[in-house]
Amino acid sequence: MKFIQRTFFTLLLVQGLFASVAFAQSSLNGMRETFDNNKNRWFVGKGKDYDNRIEDGQYHMFCKRTKGSYYPNQRIYIDPRKDFTISMKLTQVSGDKTYGAGMLYGSNNDNNRNFFIVSPSGSYRIARIKRGKFANIVDWSKHSAIKAGFGTPNLLAIEKRGGSVRYKINGTVVKTIPAEELQFFGNKQGFIVYNTKEVKVDDFFITHKPYRINLIANPIQGYKKENLGTNINSSYNDIAPLISSDGQTLYFVRKDHPNNIKRKKDDIWYAEKQGDDSWKMAKNIGKPLNNTSYNGVIAVSPDGNTLLVTGVYKADGSYKENGISISHRTNDGWEVPKKVSVKNFYNRNGYYAFNLSSDRRKLILAIERDDSRGDLDLYVSFLKADGTWTEPKNMGNDLNTFGRDSGPFLAADDKTLYFSSSGQPGYGSSDIYVTKRLDDTWTRWSKPKNLGKEVNSSGGENGFTITAKGDYAYLVSWENKKNGYGLFRIKLHQAAKPEPVVMVYGKVLNRETGRPLSARIRYSDLNSGKLLGIARSNPRTGSYKIILPYSKAYDFLATRQGFYSVGNHLDLKASSSFKAIKRNLYLAPIQVGAKIRLNNLFFDTGKSTLKTTSYGELNRLIRSLKRYPKMTIEIAGHTDSQGNPAKNMTLSKARANAVLGYLSSKGIPTNRLKAKGYGQNKPIAKNTTALGRARNRRVEFTILSK
Repeated sequence: MKFIQRTFFTLLLVQGLFASVAFAQSSLNGMRETFDNNKNRWFVGKGKDYDNRIEDGQYHMFCKRTKGSYYPNQRIYIDPRKDFTISMKLTQVSGDKTYGAGMLYGSNNDNNRNFFIVSPSGSYRIARIKRGKFANIVDWSKHSAIKAGFGTPNLLAIEKRGGSVRYKINGTVVKTIPAEELQFFGNKQGFIVYNTKEVKVDDFFITHKPYRINLIANPIQGYKKENLGTNINSSYNDIAPLISSDGQTLYFVRKDHPNNIKRKKDDIWYAEKQGDDSWKMAKNIGKPLNNTSYNGVIAVSPDGNTLLVTGVYKADGSYKENGISISHRTNDGWEVPKKVSVKNFYNRNGYYAFNLSSDRRKLILAIERDDSRGDLDLYVSFLKADGTWTEPKNMGNDLNTFGRDSGPFLAADDKTLYFSSSGQPGYGSSDIYVTKRLDDTWTRWSKPKNLGKEVNSSGGENGFTITAKGDYAYLVSWENKKNGYGLFRIKLHQAAKPEPVVMVYGKVLNRETGRPLSARIRYSDLNSGKLLGIARSNPRTGSYKIILPYSKAYDFLATRQGFYSVGNHLDLKASSSFKAIKRNLYLAPIQVGAKIRLNNLFFDTGKSTLKTTSYGELNRLIRSLKRYPKMTIEIAGHTDSQGNPAKNMTLSKARANAVLGYLSSKGIPTNRLKAKGYGQNKPIAKNTTALGRARNRRVEFTILSK
């Protein structure tokens, strides 16, 4: 089955599996096909170009095309890195004497396949088509080992042993190549017939040592996939699920629905969770995200205010070209998506999949490029300061196989990656695997582990996404012949869970009026000042969410023109379980008389020397002073009531002067700065509690002139 290029990639996996699952599990131990029956579901039937049947213990194939080929096949897993043998008995019955028939192996599609064929005239050919380009390994050559003519069987075999691959005809080696020259493009093994010819095949054997599935620990927990119900799953194709970080909104793609912008095309739909953990009726997300082309949602930011979608849009919201676009929530809904610019982006494949990290700074791509190992490989691209993305970087052979590696989902911990693969031993034509990033090269990963039978079926799985909490996974999975594929969720096995994270949520508010504000959110490493992630607040409600992995201390704040950002910090160096922490973010209008606390200043107890973790806060103040060159401020130090009042006064003055000194050292004229210590004389909270005393220990500045 073929799909046009703009079809969302997951659709290929859902609709293209049915003819290719027969041997997926049994082939882990090899196979012996004698065609005594059709239990393995080889394609049989008559059509304009073919006539296939199983009869008298043989598979009969008649290619009716006067020019061209026909190749029935099955998905049968073979690891090309290990020793194997593929053999078959081929009898050419009648028809055209040119070209011939033979073995199809290590193939994926029309543009990526291998074949080993013999002709009735006594010649053989070994060739491959890679990305649509034909190349001979051996051009048509006569050989005495071939039994020429019709009605006489020939035995074809391919043997890989160690560092070499031998091609045999009737037991005679006709060609040997180094193992590194063997190229597999996929798991399709079968037969190929050319030019108005009838052939029959028997004894199709694949032998190798049994393959072992690399499973997660304790994969059998009694978990069962839960069908998401009729409010989500319909009688149409519902695919490509994407769960929001908080688990409250599910986005997915629905094909050919009457309420789509255009029938026979894909639209983005969504559903919201109700209080009883059930789902409201799914709704079409509408224009401008949906148009008359194939639409799909790739990623949703943790705050739910940004979507990454497939395709590039024109200004009026209509389809322009293949690619990726980004859309932000506005007061009136969603804006027309804008193109995401990735350096030297190209894709040799008609299908693709993408995923955006929680911090919105890494893009994982499943595409085919010149350095791809297989059909689709996994790549990573990084956000640059100018808003564009770096050239995709192959994520390496720890992940990528000769098969299709797709459906990436990077968990909120920024380390745990889930993806589907057809190039590793599994239960179906594509299984879900989990791996952990080992360093910052993004090319070293732990050995991928299969999530086991409770997740993976004999059909095929894809579209695996999880919540930030890591409690449930959502995916596309095969249910049964009656219902086909649908959207499900399943409890995530402990061995497959990502590292715990903290979800920080709240609202961005005007400090003076308390009204919600639309703003950008930034969070950084408190120690180094390095920007770690970005987000946005909801333009109507001011709500925001960010995901912070453990192991760091963070500085986070909202930014908006005309306002000063009141900073926050959170120390998450000590790992713990998943937490949700509420923190409202405040923006103070830049106006005369405004008094703003510098929350992220740090001193040792009783000391006035600034810690380096304070520099991020002070550098923001410097940027504001440079943005408003006429602004003058008073820097005020305050203490709690503990200790000697005179010493507290001295300490508060020293801390205010330390801030002034830092600002001056960075080029701010001292005539714009005034430092003053107030000791314990101006408390803003009671000194009778630890929390009150902490609020009273502060350094703040007041805008004297603007």
